[in-house]
Amino acid sequence: MPTNNTNEKLAIGSAIAGGALVTALIEVLFDKGALTLEESRTVLDRALHKVGVHQPASGAREAADIITKLMHGRFATRSDTP
Repeated sequence: MPTNNTNEKLAIGSAIAGGALVTALIEVLFDKGALTLEESRTVLDRALHKVGVHQPASGAREAADIITKLMHGRFATRSDTP
């Protein structure tokens, strides 16, 4: 998906930066005990719901996949693991 369009590059860069910042914030708050596993998963679940509202948008499916992987990986519950 390489592009020479400056606005498109800015949008993609902003999305990547935002996702990285929020993920890091959730992880730090969880590691410090400021968020429980349930609260962390609630944040991710709400994000997944918001992405779902925009499912037809370019990149929405990929965003949903990333959030789902976090929910089944770092923030998994016992019922999420095989």
